[in-house]
Amino acid sequence: MTQLTAPPRSTRAAELLELAQALKPDLRAHNEQTEADRWIGDELSRRLNDGGFYRMLAPERFGGAELTLRETLEILTTIAEGCPSAAWVAGIHNAAIWLGSLYPLAAQEELFGDSEPTVVSGTLAPLGTLTPVPGGYRVSGKWGFASGVLDATWMLLGAPRPDASGDEAGPVFALVPMSSIQIHKDWDTMGLAGTGSHSVEVKDVFVPEYRIIDPVAASAGEYPSEYASEVALYRSAFLPVLSAVLVCPALGATKRMLEEYLKQVPNRRIAYTIYEKAAESVVTQTRLAEAAMLIDEAQFHQDRLGDDIDEWAQGPDYMPESLRVRARMDIGRALDLCRSAANLIFSLGGGSGIARSNPVQRLFRDVQASNSHPLQMATVQYEVYGREMLGQPQITSFI
Repeated sequence: MTQLTAPPRSTRAAELLELAQALKPDLRAHNEQTEADRWIGDELSRRLNDGGFYRMLAPERFGGAELTLRETLEILTTIAEGCPSAAWVAGIHNAAIWLGSLYPLAAQEELFGDSEPTVVSGTLAPLGTLTPVPGGYRVSGKWGFASGVLDATWMLLGAPRPDASGDEAGPVFALVPMSSIQIHKDWDTMGLAGTGSHSVEVKDVFVPEYRIIDPVAASAGEYPSEYASEVALYRSAFLPVLSAVLVCPALGATKRMLEEYLKQVPNRRIAYTIYEKAAESVVTQTRLAEAAMLIDEAQFHQDRLGDDIDEWAQGPDYMPESLRVRARMDIGRALDLCRSAANLIFSLGGGSGIARSNPVQRLFRDVQASNSHPLQMATVQYEVYGREMLGQPQITSFI
């Protein structure tokens, strides 16, 4: 589906979008402290949580907004214009709580049964170990890159499941309460520094069978939730939803880079040239024009991505593999376009552009970091898409 106009927003989506716009100045005012602290901060986290931004993809029956993916991506991108790290954290929480909503009802009742609002994070690489015991498994292991772990109440953790002979039978995602998890504060990066993506560890924690989900089966549309047939959102394609939310930080950051540079350019000159005003230079004009078009193109891919996933979720059939592959391509292409636009804008900054006080350089680093996630890297998505076009065997089962 290619849609040139946005579908109508729900009332709740319009409210959250307005609230996100209102929150942007406070997010921006806290940017330097966020980077220094390696975390968006408890106060901003509380406001995002209280505002409902962590539960946009959670079920209405458990207090969530149950927005469409297209609506959610628009709101996350708006948050990213204020703080890409905050948008990354909110994106992870929304993807993880959506995934948690695919578990059987028994798991959902535990997940959403706490008196405090449920906030889910996850680190899904199969790095843990599972030991079968009656009724479930004992889980142990250490995982890195647990974005948003500092305000989470539950975690999704990846581990290989052993078969009857003890050999690896494929990965699973285990749902574990934060009360059973130890945090190792080791996150210190050049971009998206405020996501608090620390390492986590669990030691011999029991997880019942109903709090285990098979991501390979889920990638084919096999969801254990009893509500998948009733609510379109929970028929959405598995991996595309989990990956889509991570486009927004880069897109919002790149939009703001352009905004910040346009504020600065009236006071800029190009040293050692005839240009007393950088705005009169053809180089400035053409690079900004190209950057703006690259951002528009990235927006198109994000919008098509959301529309395709939402449209297929409305029907009885699971999104076909060819379109799931294109969804991966939309994700990779959007991020690649954002990086290209960010490079162009940053190249115009000169000496003042690399000052730590200049928000453009911080946003530039955030865009680079956004392109580093293995599910987002454009080079991988190009190969996956090309193989689909040419009828070649795929390099991954996660499509």
